[in-house]
Amino acid sequence: MKNTVMTSVFVFLVALTVALFSQNKWLTFINTSFLLAQPLVIIGGFRFIYEKGFFDVTISSFKRLFRSPVERYYADEQTDDGQKKQWGASFFFAGLFVTLATLIFSYMN
Repeated sequence: MKNTVMTSVFVFLVALTVALFSQNKWLTFINTSFLLAQPLVIIGGFRFIYEKGFFDVTISSFKRLFRSPVERYYADEQTDDGQKKQWGASFFFAGLFVTLATLIFSYMN
């Protein structure tokens, strides 16, 4: 939750900084916020899906398929779930929050 709020605040601060140097400050703030939030939604969404294990079956199947016969004989199934860094959800929800806020701001204009 803290990372989500910090990311959202950072996006709004960057958009505010860009808007201060333009003619139409409010419109530039809305557009910049929206454009900065979209990569967060896309990248965070894909990473969030990956972190939840959606592709684990496919990845393990390809690993088994392309092993040599010797590796197949000696292979031990090991999971590396503890090594995954969990940052997809915070990026996704921060981008989603900023996107919804910019939609509300655009109707207030």
